[in-house]
Amino acid sequence: MTQERGKSMKQIFKTEMKRAMRGNGMALSILIGILIGTAHVIQEIIPAYRANLTNFYNEFPILSPHSAVETWMAGSPSNLEGFIFFLILPILASLPFGTSYFEDCKEGVIKNIYMRTKREDYLKAKYAAAFLSGGIAVLVPLIFNLMCSLVLLPNLAPLSTMGDNILTPLMLFYKIFFTHPMIYTTFFLVVQFLMAGIWACVCLSVSFLSDYKIVVLIFPFFVQLILHVICTITNHIDYSSVYWVQPGHGIVAWWIPVISMGIGIPVTFFVFMKKGAKEDVF
Repeated sequence: MTQERGKSMKQIFKTEMKRAMRGNGMALSILIGILIGTAHVIQEIIPAYRANLTNFYNEFPILSPHSAVETWMAGSPSNLEGFIFFLILPILASLPFGTSYFEDCKEGVIKNIYMRTKREDYLKAKYAAAFLSGGIAVLVPLIFNLMCSLVLLPNLAPLSTMGDNILTPLMLFYKIFFTHPMIYTTFFLVVQFLMAGIWACVCLSVSFLSDYKIVVLIFPFFVQLILHVICTITNHIDYSSVYWVQPGHGIVAWWIPVISMGIGIPVTFFVFMKKGAKEDVF
């Protein structure tokens, strides 16, 4: 019985992932992300590439050439494209599959699903698919932008002075950034993936909040926006998820990502499973 249930869960998950990866929401999310990333390439990376070809750094040796890890979209918190991308990250993460449960209920699809499989299996598969698809949708444009930066700019170790980043000894893992920048950048890509997955599941867990899809979709964005405004007003901008997920900004304390993920994942999972188990879809 356990093996049959596990097999059913696996089949549902595969089906849900196919829906997520092949849906219009995934295509739209990646398209928006790549457009923002391309705008950054034009506005920041190409000018940095051209600057590296000049003799400017020979005349001013105190400065170093623009490096890939500092110039890409998340390498410095000062570029507009990066700010826009991470500000709307909850929407980009939610577009692929965050509203899928809402749509299944509204379209009546969920009734047929529950007649063939266990409700708990479906809800778990839905949560996992939303989490992974949200992370993928956000990670693809970021990797695209990082690859463009690596193609056009040298992968130099950043300098602790006169750099484009704002990292200080107060930041988490700052030594790794100045010695092994790609390891540091990879760590933040994982963080960005996880946070995107959480935002997608926030969207999923508020599917019961409204009768309007747009409200469900933009709810995670407004949560992040409100938190960002509060952090800005109280002069605690380092705690805003718009910034601390960016390697060029850095994380001031280990508990920021730990609490964000330690609360975000179990709370969204608990709410979605509990509400989903009680939802009357028949």
